[in-house]
Amino acid sequence: MGRPKELSQVELAAHPRMVRRQAILWSIVLPGAALLGWFMLPASIRVLFTGLQIGTLVFFVLIMLGIVWVMAMCWVKAGPEGVVLRNGLKRYHVPWDAVAAVRYWPGDSWAFLEKGHLDQPVLALQRVDGRYTDEDVEVLRELHARYAPVRPASDVAVPGAEGGEG
Repeated sequence: MGRPKELSQVELAAHPRMVRRQAILWSIVLPGAALLGWFMLPASIRVLFTGLQIGTLVFFVLIMLGIVWVMAMCWVKAGPEGVVLRNGLKRYHVPWDAVAAVRYWPGDSWAFLEKGHLDQPVLALQRVDGRYTDEDVEVLRELHARYAPVRPASDVAVPGAEGGEG
C-alpha cells in the first residue's frame, strides 16, 4: 500500500499544543518521580531488587511516555489535494472528494472528517487547545468548501435517515 503521499502545497498545518506540553512535562516528572522514589528507599531495600525488576520499572515508565508522545506527535496538513494526517503511529491521506464535511461539534473532543459511514478523527485538532483549534477547524472547513467537489443533495448523508424508526 505504501506511505500516504505528501501534499504539493500546504495551506494548513496544525498539531496538538496542550498534549505536547503535557508530554514534555511528563517526560520530566515521570522519570524524576521514579528516581526520587528509588533513592528514597533505604540502601538495604534497594539491594534486594533484581535487574529484571528494575528493568520492568524502566520499561513501564518508557511505555507510559511512549503513549503520551505518540498522541503528542499527531499532526494534520491540508491543501488542494486533500488532507494528510498522522493519528498515533498511522498516517492517512484523505482526498477532498472523500470528505463530506468537517465536523467539530461542541461536545467533540477533536475534529472529524466525515466520510460517509466512517468518520476519520483528526487527533491533531483537540478541544483542549481552545481557540487555536477553533481557528484551524475554520481554515479546514474553508479548504473543504474551496476544494471539495460539490455533491448532489442525494449524496449527503442525513443522520438517522436510513432505516427509519419504529
